[in-house]
Amino acid sequence: MFFKVGSTPILGVYKASGKFSKCASKNADIQDNEHKTISRALNLISKDVLKSIAHVYNLSANIDDYIFPVPRAVGADIPNCNGDRFAHEELIRYSPQHRCLVFQTFKNDPLHVEHAADNPKTARGFIPDAYYVQDNPKDRYVLTVVAMDTTKDPALAEGLLSGDIDAFSMGCICEAVQCSYSKCRKIAHTDRDMCEHLKHYRMSRFNGELIFEDCLGVEYQELSVVGDPAYDKARTQYMLNRGANSTKIEAQKNFKLINSLIGSEDAIQVAKYYKENVNKLPEAMLKLGDKLF
Repeated sequence: MFFKVGSTPILGVYKASGKFSKCASKNADIQDNEHKTISRALNLISKDVLKSIAHVYNLSANIDDYIFPVPRAVGADIPNCNGDRFAHEELIRYSPQHRCLVFQTFKNDPLHVEHAADNPKTARGFIPDAYYVQDNPKDRYVLTVVAMDTTKDPALAEGLLSGDIDAFSMGCICEAVQCSYSKCRKIAHTDRDMCEHLKHYRMSRFNGELIFEDCLGVEYQELSVVGDPAYDKARTQYMLNRGANSTKIEAQKNFKLINSLIGSEDAIQVAKYYKENVNKLPEAMLKLGDKLF
């Protein structure tokens, strides 16, 4: 049995406040159909499920306390910087043990920081859902919706919303690994079973071939926020949240309505006030902010 970690990209952050609001910025990596599917899934989160999961992970049972980062959890068919590859066939393999496809084992896993996952009570959130995006055979990946409890770690939530924190890393266990070298392909179930290629040449070339290991019998167990991403796309792509939480740059770029009424500097001051007082303002003012920003 092996434990694996690998960094992943955040594609966006949603924010809950009784509803899900407009897109502050967007990247083509998320298609409209994916965005609609994710939004619908978030709005359908069961209160009973949230209550039960919150008890296990010591999280808030109030959906309004959450933001929802949307990271790529793992890329298919390309080894990460740790030399671990998750093949397309493995990701879509049916797991009799879990009664779902392998990529779906992310669902309801905890969110941690830097893989400090020994105690479930230290989780900052959980994963309500996972999707396998395979429209482009050259860039297939697992997209996860992560529910992050802002009351558990306000500083982390602020960093995710602002974009200052923008990298995730997956954690999994696998039953075995297989050497990629065409003349070896040995399967190892423990470190002692590993061939010389995986022991000494991982992510370097041997006889012209890049050496890495294919992960077999995979079960995803957690996602972590990390400071040093290993995945080349491990960066925020877009964000969907209340305008009250937007940054100065977002105010300048996206607040078209309010900028048509007052100057840009005044608009930034108004946005800053909304951000600083978002937990004090009545719902009617938040609704107004959604329309203005």
